[in-house]
Amino acid sequence: MVIDLGTGDGRAVLARAAAEPRSLVIGVDPVVSAMVRSSRRAARLSNASFVRASAEAVPAELHERAGAVTVIFPWGSLLRGVLGLPGSEAAADGIARLLRPRALADVLVSVTERDGLGSLDDAAIARLANVHQRRGLRLCDARPATAAEVINSHSSWARRLGATRGRRPAWRLTFERV
Repeated sequence: MVIDLGTGDGRAVLARAAAEPRSLVIGVDPVVSAMVRSSRRAARLSNASFVRASAEAVPAELHERAGAVTVIFPWGSLLRGVLGLPGSEAAADGIARLLRPRALADVLVSVTERDGLGSLDDAAIARLANVHQRRGLRLCDARPATAAEVINSHSSWARRLGATRGRRPAWRLTFERV
């Protein structure tokens, strides 16, 4: 099972479900209206589904079920949880809860000083690694995302941010549930 946490419009779920017909792909987001169109399209696929929930309150039925979690260009509380910022503990816990042992969380994130959340410098990466380590997630990789990774994320939000055209930095973070 693959869970796309903070799925937004759900396009990434549909693309992954079509590319991996043997995998169940579930999009999770608290905003139902964003997922409506993709949810209707998912009816044509036997392996795609959507759940209304926030990272802070993922359904217990999904706890430790995911072989992979994706978080693609999050914002709001999910972004703060990925970054390990104070006050975002519940969102960080939600990410960890979804993963089976040894499973990976693959995150694409874009944040700049202008966002008021700092930037992903060495100190910020060390802090977020420490925050997630306390939740049983080991940071395996933290590097600038390639242009292909950003484009292949199928993220509408990445396009709006300008990350697909290189106007805004993007990073790829990979965590393993230990």
